[in-house]
Amino acid sequence: MPFDDTEGDGWGKCILRSKKAVGSSDAFVQYDFDLPQKDFVLPLQLGQKLTLCCLDEDNNVAKGEFYLFSPRDTKGSFSIVAPCGQIEKADLLLGKDNAKFANVLENELRVGDEVAVKPGPKTLYYNGQYWPVTDIVFLVYGSGIIPIIDQVKSVLPSSSSTSVKSASVTWVNSDSDAFDLAVSQLESEFYKYNQKLDVSCCLAILLNTNRGLEDYPDIEQSIPNFSPGTMAVISGPSEFSEKASAYLQSSRNYPMDCICTLPP
Repeated sequence: MPFDDTEGDGWGKCILRSKKAVGSSDAFVQYDFDLPQKDFVLPLQLGQKLTLCCLDEDNNVAKGEFYLFSPRDTKGSFSIVAPCGQIEKADLLLGKDNAKFANVLENELRVGDEVAVKPGPKTLYYNGQYWPVTDIVFLVYGSGIIPIIDQVKSVLPSSSSTSVKSASVTWVNSDSDAFDLAVSQLESEFYKYNQKLDVSCCLAILLNTNRGLEDYPDIEQSIPNFSPGTMAVISGPSEFSEKASAYLQSSRNYPMDCICTLPP
């Protein structure tokens, strides 16, 4: 898909096509957008966000950065997911700017409205000294599962150019209904690669509390100790990411440079 770079900003455009609840809890909404042409594909790399921008009802700029919920190679359209309801909840899960944009999406933007888009920041990196990376440990909270599904699909196939031989996903939620967001996709990947992929879905309260990962046996049992060639990827709200990073370093001996923390 081409982006207008005449002013150095590189924006393209899309049209909001639909909104629909995701899962049985109605905690998240899927927003579907159409690109200007049916053969256009967003040129995003693995772990790269999409930046979206529009005006709110007061003509203030609202801008957010989201991972795609739809496959990156989808032609002519794309989807993102955002929490619905109180903006304070979205702020906790997404951060202030993304929460503001999610609020505009939910309450102000109408089907048929135009939104500006451009490739956003690249967030997946590895700065460790142990090459090649042979094992990936994904530690995830809530909607942080969205970019992880894409990464699992990309690194595990035998046709993949990566050196990854195995992966584990520990997905944490405070409510069992929240797993509806992507459990079917995660199950599908597990059935394809059950010799290479371990999946653990754990219930835990880790936000707005002093509790840590070490307080939940299911989480502790699902996370392997560090060994050379292992990379950890953390995805979720900032509070969770801070706790997860501290846990991996103090309890599982992961070097800091072998941990990649994806922004919410």
